[in-house]
Order: sequence, then C-alpha cells, then structure tokens
Amino acid sequence: MTIKEKLSFFQNHGLSITYIANRVGVDASTLSKWLKEQKGITHKNEEKVFLTLKEIVDELSSIIQE
Repeated sequence: MTIKEKLSFFQNHGLSITYIANRVGVDASTLSKWLKEQKGITHKNEEKVFLTLKEIVDELSSIIQE
C-alpha cells in the first residue's frame, strides 16, 4: 500500500484531511490535490505524511492497550 493509499484509507475511515494536514504541517489543499492527482507532493512532505500516519496509529494503539 502506498503512502497515498494509506492517507486515503485514513480519510475514508473518519480522519479529515484538515486534521492530518495540520499534524503534518502543510495546507489541507496540498494533501487534497495530491489525493486527487491534481498536484504532486515533495518527497519530504510524503515522508512527513507517512510519519504522521504512523504517529496516529501509535497513539490509537496506546489508547486501546490502556
């Protein structure tokens, strides 16, 4: 699964692009346009998206384990 597919999965399961973009530190339109294939994204920002999604999963996992 690509990072873009993972981002789309999170969006389809209730996490807003705005929330994820704020966590990544980019404008929501950047991620939205990337998902719609209207614009590319830098490798650095793609890596930030990946790390942010991983952080979200880790946070949810720690809540479940409590």
